Amino acid sequence: MPGLLAAKPVTDEQRRANDTHRPVVVFAVLGVLFIYTYLFTHVSDPLHIPAPLDLAVQTGLDIDHVFDSDRNVDSQVGIVFTQRFATNDRERLVLYLVIAAAFLCVYFLPLPYKQPSLVAWSFLGILILYGARPTAALLFAHLLIYLILHPVKDRRRFLALLAGLLGTIAFGPRGAELPWQLGLTLGLSGAAFGFYTYALVPLLEKPRIAPVLRTVVVQSAIITVCISALIEGPTGTRWSLPLGLLLFFWQWERVIMYHIDYKDGLVPKDLSLWKYLSVFFCPAMIPNWFAGVAIGQGYYYTQNNFLCEDKNRLVIAGLKILGVALLYLVFADWITHQLVVLFTGWGIPVHRARTTVLVGYFASGGTVTTATVLCTTMLDQLRWLLYWGGIVHFKVGVWRICGYRMDPYYHRPWFSTNLMTLWSRYAFHQREFLVRAFYYPVFFRFFKQHTKTRILAATIAAAGIANLVWAHVTEKLYFGGMMFDNIVYVLRTWPYFVLLSLGIAVCQIYLLHKKRTRKPWTWGPRIGLDVLAVYCTLQFFSLIHIFARPSADSTLWDHTRLFLIGLGIHISP
Repeated sequence: MPGLLAAKPVTDEQRRANDTHRPVVVFAVLGVLFIYTYLFTHVSDPLHIPAPLDLAVQTGLDIDHVFDSDRNVDSQVGIVFTQRFATNDRERLVLYLVIAAAFLCVYFLPLPYKQPSLVAWSFLGILILYGARPTAALLFAHLLIYLILHPVKDRRRFLALLAGLLGTIAFGPRGAELPWQLGLTLGLSGAAFGFYTYALVPLLEKPRIAPVLRTVVVQSAIITVCISALIEGPTGTRWSLPLGLLLFFWQWERVIMYHIDYKDGLVPKDLSLWKYLSVFFCPAMIPNWFAGVAIGQGYYYTQNNFLCEDKNRLVIAGLKILGVALLYLVFADWITHQLVVLFTGWGIPVHRARTTVLVGYFASGGTVTTATVLCTTMLDQLRWLLYWGGIVHFKVGVWRICGYRMDPYYHRPWFSTNLMTLWSRYAFHQREFLVRAFYYPVFFRFFKQHTKTRILAATIAAAGIANLVWAHVTEKLYFGGMMFDNIVYVLRTWPYFVLLSLGIAVCQIYLLHKKRTRKPWTWGPRIGLDVLAVYCTLQFFSLIHIFARPSADSTLWDHTRLFLIGLGIHISP
């Protein structure tokens, strides 16, 4: 699987050479999107064809835990936090139509219009699904980032006026009379223009001030939610994020990656606005916008992977990934249910394959066995992998049919023979973000004379501290609200991040000095060791999630005892 540093610059001449048409590929994409539409929406009703459940009954394939109450397949891919349509099935229908239109545009339009068409269809989809105010807030936030990172002095200064207009639409009062609303809009737009032209631009020309301002806006997501949560703690004042800003804040990892590329000189200083927006907006970012948020990386990765090889090969690869995603989406719940029934039949309680339920049961005084701990935690990770696989494979598949050679988010994690490999296979784009933003800065700056210490410190910084704060604290605050208790909840899970980072560091140090005599999964008498290594890796990763799933009444000692029971060590309370 090619890594981030494998992305090589590609010229427009190469892109034009890769821009060949094959009608059969177009029909294949539309066919796959129709299958998605048929399975996960109510399109069968207006088409007067049997619903998926009815068709399954007719063919003898009626399977429990596949179909929902409205006779189609219940998909994990959906549109969240919106009530603009009666059902999520209709919202998915809009999504699939937007994806189909974006694909046709990026496939047939001339090269200069391909990426702008993706941006346009993405905004149109967000506008239809979420409304004008969230869409305006999202564009306002990105426009602010663009104007700070790429200050303009020429006629493009009207973008500051546009920012004021978008800010008024996004955050202005509702239902105001037209004259007052018009005056407010003109006033704020003019103020934004003046503030940007005569205050911000001069500050951005100062070498000491400009980097600070850029860092503040790039880190605005975590700064905002953490300050709000810290204020809520002593005062009880709760703040809520407007939906449009929430959409933007969930892209903060990619904004940071863009900023890293910017500081590394990989982003043109005079980059146009639409080129900036093309880094962040593809129809793949609309569904489950809280999931796989690092997919796409920053500017360098995205731009150098657009039409970098034959377009039809990219599309066909995307169709294969969409096919894999379909299997996950259709059969994930069924597989999990069958395994729960199987282990229960063997007399091993697995607590609905949820580690959270297991922790709560044990903390309340319940008795568990080593087999229960091992099986429950492992099944919980399998359940998560199946759920996560459908979402992230779908998103990567859409990126590919839109012309991007996008790496899979995770790639056969059940072949991981050590924790370092698992971290790459399980969360490739997230790992690349943590490596570039935190691992490399620590590794190349500290303990230069002590290799093992460098590896340990850099891994703890990336997989431990950064993973805890920049990923999980923000996620909890976004979803659970900007409350101090939510920060405390996530900080309670610190042993998970310590064990994860230590495990990855130990693997790195071991592999650094180990002389490899064979590649994993090479057929031979030692392949049994690969199977054992995979089980130990996945089981350890599953077990440490005991510390990541606290219940309201559980203590650190409860989690430690439960973890030790998984290792066969029983300690009395």
